[in-house]
Amino acid sequence: MRIALSGYYGFDNAGDEALLSAITSSVRELAPEAEFVVFSGNPGNTSKVHGIPAVYYKSPLKVMRSLMNSDLLISGGGSIFQDITSGRSLPYYIGVVALAKLIGRPVMFYAQGVGPINRKLSKFLMRLVGNRVNLISLRDRESARLLQEIGVTRPPVMITADPVLALQPGTSDQENIAACCSGWGIGNKPLICVSVRHWPALDGYQQDLARVLDRLAGCGYTILFVPMAWPEDIPESRLIMSLMEENSSIVDRKLNSKELLALISRSEMLLGMRLHALIFAASQGVLFAGISYDPKVEAFLHSYGLEPLPLAYDLMQERIQQLLDSGEMREDITRRSLDLRSKSKENAILALSLIKT
Repeated sequence: MRIALSGYYGFDNAGDEALLSAITSSVRELAPEAEFVVFSGNPGNTSKVHGIPAVYYKSPLKVMRSLMNSDLLISGGGSIFQDITSGRSLPYYIGVVALAKLIGRPVMFYAQGVGPINRKLSKFLMRLVGNRVNLISLRDRESARLLQEIGVTRPPVMITADPVLALQPGTSDQENIAACCSGWGIGNKPLICVSVRHWPALDGYQQDLARVLDRLAGCGYTILFVPMAWPEDIPESRLIMSLMEENSSIVDRKLNSKELLALISRSEMLLGMRLHALIFAASQGVLFAGISYDPKVEAFLHSYGLEPLPLAYDLMQERIQQLLDSGEMREDITRRSLDLRSKSKENAILALSLIKT
């Protein structure tokens, strides 16, 4: 049994690398004999980190050969079917799907978060190819509504949950992070992790967030910036650090997904923009508050009964303090995460049902 995996892999984005780990581990729990091949932006590193074969995602012959030697294509998870960050990525990913269907391989959209999709070509390609896949699982109802609006109506559609909710750090990951925290000067003070990214449409929030973090630091919290995309998120993190009057620290090395999970599990709260920073916090029962730059962030927050953080200082500070003061919210996050973790494991069952035995 061999499964090909197409997604945003090999680009040092912790969330997507966590997806790859979660998908392969969930499938192997049910089918230990399963073998994988990953279409990656950095095949050597993907093979080294995940221990599975990988081929360069822009090598047509290698991708074709891998699909021909596979029993199933898993497309995703993540947010690969969107055209807001680039007009080229969606045609590529849907093209891999079309190629798999052309040579007669079953295809599953695996726990996808779809959208935004604004371009006419993108909608046409999604409708043309999406209606020919065998099964679609989605991580939120907003994605299901968007596919319905576009006209993707033929395949069975299941609402599950993000696979990363099932991923947990190991003992060695916890030990590595304990050693790192000592090196970063993190002692016994309660920790607040911050995950930000550059997003031009939100320019101006940085000053207000810096003021909020100053207030939290003044109340005895240690502030640690955690770049989820390495090194892409470092400049935005350092910008906000430069606007702060109180001391703060930044993770100064690239951590793998499970190490990031272990780090976030040590915190009282995570303030985040990137979706998988919020998912990491939720999976560890850690309070989180999200700054929304994309509908996928709002969809995840809504699944926990939360709204995006206001960007004005007074309202942002008030909302964060309410969360920190709420013991019930922490319990609610843990309860909802356990439910979603169970749903996330359904993805692997659905995928394996498509393979002929």
